[in-house]
Amino acid sequence: MKRLLLKKGSLALSPILLWTICSAPVRAMPAPTPPPAPSTSELEQARESLQNLMILSMKKALELTHDQEMEIIPRVEQVFVERERYARQRRDALRTIQVKLQEESVPERDYRETVARLDDLERSHRELELRLKTEIDRSLNPRQRAQLRVFVPRFRRDMQMRIDEARSAHPRPRMAPAPPPPPDWDDEDEEF
Repeated sequence: MKRLLLKKGSLALSPILLWTICSAPVRAMPAPTPPPAPSTSELEQARESLQNLMILSMKKALELTHDQEMEIIPRVEQVFVERERYARQRRDALRTIQVKLQEESVPERDYRETVARLDDLERSHRELELRLKTEIDRSLNPRQRAQLRVFVPRFRRDMQMRIDEARSAHPRPRMAPAPPPPPDWDDEDEEF
C-alpha cells in the first residue's frame, strides 16, 4: 500500500515538475524589447526625404519652368529651414515656461517675459513665412498659384496615407504613445 501511495504521489508531482522544468527557460528569457526609437539623424533623413519628394512632386504638378525652379525652390527650402528653426526655438521657450510653472515663487515679470518671447517667436515666424510665400507666389502664374493651394494638402494626405499603410503592414510593439508629428507639418499651414 505504501508503495502505491508513493507512485500516486510521484504521479501527482510530475505535471508540476514537468511544468517547472519546461517553463524555466521561458520564464528566464527577458521580455521582448520594442525596437529602438529612430535616432535624430534617422528622423532628419526622413524629414529631408519627404521635403525632397515634396519639391520634386511640386515641380511636376505645377509644371515649373527652369527659371521658376531657380526662383521658387530656394524659397521653398527656406520655408522648411525656417519651420525647423521655429520648432526648435518654440520647444525651448515652452520648456522654459514649464520649468517656471513648476517653481514655487516666480515673479509675474518672469512669466510675462517668457510668454512675450514665445509670442514674439510665433509672430516673427509667421511674418517670415508669409513673406516667403508671397515671394513664391510672385514667381507663379495664377493657374500655378491655384494648383499650389490644391497640391500641398493633397500631398500631405497622400503621404499620411502611405505612412499609415506602412505602419499597419509592419506594426511595431508600442510601449509608449506615438510621437507627435514633426512640427513642420502643422495642420494650420495651408501651404507647404
